[in-house]
Amino acid sequence: MGEDNEGQEHGVEPARRPLSGARDRELTTGLREAMDDVRRSVAVLAARVRDAHAARVWVPRGHSSWESYCRAEFGISRAKAYRLLDVARALAAIHDAVTAGLETSRTRDTGPGATAALDYGLSGGP
Repeated sequence: MGEDNEGQEHGVEPARRPLSGARDRELTTGLREAMDDVRRSVAVLAARVRDAHAARVWVPRGHSSWESYCRAEFGISRAKAYRLLDVARALAAIHDAVTAGLETSRTRDTGPGATAALDYGLSGGP
């Protein structure tokens, strides 16, 4: 497929003429900021899921299990409840590896939470 039709296979509107100047930089900056926000949000969510599960928060809330708690409190299925835990565990493992110096972070942020805000499949890498 030609470059002009590139987005059409994914249900995206047809390609327009390229932008130039300040507008293309503005759109790119906004997109970069939104992706960074997603990375940080996923890191925060994973940490909170991990903490809630470790604290067995469902018990004082009157639920019989993590699954029951997630279904009642957040309206998510058993599969999604456990997928959240899988994500939290994976991010914790990545964070531990990064802070141990075994890998480098793919984030541009250098703040204290930077190593937790990793890629999530949004980088240009393979």
